[in-house]
Amino acid sequence: MTKVHKIDARFACYVVEELRRRGEPIDGLLKEVRLRRAELADPEMRIPYAATLGLIERAATVLGDASLGLRLGAAWQAREGGLLGFVMLHSATLADALVHLQRYFRVIGEGEDVELERRGPHVLLRFRETLPELRGLRHNSDYVAAAIVRTCRDLTRKQISPVRAEFIHGQPNQKVAYGEYLGCPVRFQAEWDAVVYATETMQLPVVGADNKLLAVLEGACRRVLGPVVGTQDVVRDVRELIVDRIEKGAPRLAEIASELKMSGKTLERRLGQRNTTFSKVTEDVRQELAKTYLSETDFRVEQIAYLVGYTEAAALVRAFRKWTGTTPMQFRQRRRVAGS
Repeated sequence: MTKVHKIDARFACYVVEELRRRGEPIDGLLKEVRLRRAELADPEMRIPYAATLGLIERAATVLGDASLGLRLGAAWQAREGGLLGFVMLHSATLADALVHLQRYFRVIGEGEDVELERRGPHVLLRFRETLPELRGLRHNSDYVAAAIVRTCRDLTRKQISPVRAEFIHGQPNQKVAYGEYLGCPVRFQAEWDAVVYATETMQLPVVGADNKLLAVLEGACRRVLGPVVGTQDVVRDVRELIVDRIEKGAPRLAEIASELKMSGKTLERRLGQRNTTFSKVTEDVRQELAKTYLSETDFRVEQIAYLVGYTEAAALVRAFRKWTGTTPMQFRQRRRVAGS
């Protein structure tokens, strides 16, 4: 039986408030997504994550608002985010705030995977639904991206914008105000939803942060999360080690396991608990790096093949066809046409 992921009702309450503000009845809509008024009486109450996703999707349809997710995210304030929001407000730098978002996201609930990764001159905050069948629902992804952008601006008190944003969902048929709310180019049909910032932007200080209060807040987060079971960050840790080593060839399972101070069997078991494998994580890293180099550099295919751990360009071309159904150069050309 598939585990029912739950998340606090804070966001669902926010959506309901917007429906009420715009004069829409809520009872029928709540019934459609299998929520009850009583479940939204307390923002700290845990409700099914899938119902939260369904609620914003249905609300956007009822309101006829193609930019609802972006609009709600851009109005969100970190202090409305409970304990996690206040941890971010009292982090020393923007980078620290996003590290804390990743580390303590489970304080607000389950169902969303969050990863922070440095890749060359950029830092990627990536997020997507844990269950593959829930991915690609547009308004929640738009909401999270816009909320991150708004939060980064509030924390630094600067009108900063990402380098780009990426979404799992396809490009909407309707006009959606991505430029207005995110202030950056947008890519669709990605492997993860993500906001991508320049590394130097991450060094901006959080205005008004209190380090002593942060220590208290982090202690509260750790108490909420309970003992560390050793599996929640294993995929991220493996990814980071693979990225560090992949230019020297495809890393071996035993090598990565040794770095993480565990046996190969233990690493495979823990990755299996996250519904993935070492070979799948390695392939995902290769694919994402290859796409990044093709989109953002003029490196030759032979150079990119080396950078993602292949010994020859033909191996990359074969793998890329399997991933995307196209060749690396066709992919590069389409990206450039789309961005022109």
